[in-house]
Amino acid sequence: MRACRPYAGGTAIRTVGALDGLTREEIRLLENRDGLYPLLVRLADGATAEVPLQALVPRVTACAADLAAAGARLVVVWCAGDFPDIVCPVPVLRPGRLVPACAAEMMQTRNIGVVTPVPGQVDAARAKWQADGFAATVTWAAPGDADALARAGRELADAAIELVVLDCMGHGEDSRRELARASGHPVISAQSVTARVAGAMSAT
Repeated sequence: MRACRPYAGGTAIRTVGALDGLTREEIRLLENRDGLYPLLVRLADGATAEVPLQALVPRVTACAADLAAAGARLVVVWCAGDFPDIVCPVPVLRPGRLVPACAAEMMQTRNIGVVTPVPGQVDAARAKWQADGFAATVTWAAPGDADALARAGRELADAAIELVVLDCMGHGEDSRRELARASGHPVISAQSVTARVAGAMSAT
């Protein structure tokens, strides 16, 4: 959550993981095996796992409730997946809803490029962005994979595309700049958009 700090003023930030407390074997059992919508999750030890959205929703909901009970005034789901409404006594910011709303306000057309973090998300992301009203060209690049990001930029270098979205919270400002250079289009990142809005909602 370091991305939020520059925008949060003196507000305390606490980070909890939806998979905290699980062993690696328990996480392995949750990982995508049936073609469900997989989300790339970074674990406490720096490794990653691909866990279906459906398996994460109840765990994220429980984390949000715990944070609210501990005094949080705002909960941010630090994942750009298409999470449903999260029942919680305080506001819950979901990048999967926030970023498309921001993108729509920045565009004259709805021709958008989208970069997901893993190949298994491409079809689900295309359906999700199309349901949001966009004509979406979707590809993938994992955070930290410079070659994949360059390849994604080339794939999205279509004159008809008006805006590109880095639709993964693991991609920071360096990735945004590189993708803009490679694609030739303006690029927004889910990380930056969410951090700025969360900061505006929470700063004191």
